[in-house]
Amino acid sequence: MYKKELDNIINQKKFPKSFLLYGEEFYTNFYLKKIFSMITTSENILSYYFDEYDFKSAKDFISQPSLFGDINLLYLKTDKKIAKKELDSLVELCFKNLTSFFYYEYVGDDSKARDIVKSFSKKKSADFVRFFKPNFLDIMGILQKRATELNLNIDSYALRELIVKENENLALCYNDLEKLSLLDREIVSKDINNYIYGVGEIVIDDFINKLLNKESIYDEVTLLLDSGSDEIKIINAITNYISMLLSFHLYIKANGDYNSVEILGFNLPPYLAKQRANLAIRFSVKDYENMLKLLLKSEYMIKTEKNLEKNSFFYASLIKLQSFL
Repeated sequence: MYKKELDNIINQKKFPKSFLLYGEEFYTNFYLKKIFSMITTSENILSYYFDEYDFKSAKDFISQPSLFGDINLLYLKTDKKIAKKELDSLVELCFKNLTSFFYYEYVGDDSKARDIVKSFSKKKSADFVRFFKPNFLDIMGILQKRATELNLNIDSYALRELIVKENENLALCYNDLEKLSLLDREIVSKDINNYIYGVGEIVIDDFINKLLNKESIYDEVTLLLDSGSDEIKIINAITNYISMLLSFHLYIKANGDYNSVEILGFNLPPYLAKQRANLAIRFSVKDYENMLKLLLKSEYMIKTEKNLEKNSFFYASLIKLQSFL
């Protein structure tokens, strides 16, 4: 089905027992929150994210009928395909058990979802929905509605500027509206420039990973600078990221494993925590010292040297950073 059909199902409150959602991730998150709030309470949801998934425990959860007639909802979010036999089994169990539901958010390659779809047959009270990336007008409509919900007065020019600055990323724009609502006044174009970081946040992690893996970074640097980020903002972002990796490195050395909550104060998705832990232990404390000293020196030079060709100096500094690795 498509988004419009899902809206009708939600209005009628007739939900599939098993449901696959994939495509534009903003929509999958948005609709899952809405559906879950209508089906059951958070206490009755068993969630698995990425590598946490375990077929046996998932199967046991939906195999048991609820003692009080409540709904047991199994929620799975992965970027990799689950074995077809396992999916078929979970869908079958929910079909037979009146109080069990299975909702699967697939965030991997859309082309690979074609095989997953086959397990979600309407004959088993199952279904699927694919969300496509919204166009500019769709994004405008969604954000205008969200602004109304937040009692946020934002003029159309500012809203358009926000969308452009965030590279038409609906999820980022949606979150930005909540930040802007804290100003408790009318939002104009000037506020977008003053308070919204912009598209650099989308690509900065990928850029830094390429930087630390000694890959070519010319295109990413160009994109970041063209999108409105300046050299100082990018250096600060790299410094913060490397400092975070150092925290992972020191924690792992002391404890033999990593725990993102204890390291960062919040829980990273498992695949991100694993990625950063693996990267963190590749470098020595001396490597971190060299990188951070270079970044601080580069920031100081860009801020204080009047006749400095900032762009060339900035790129040369990043190349030098790679030479330490």
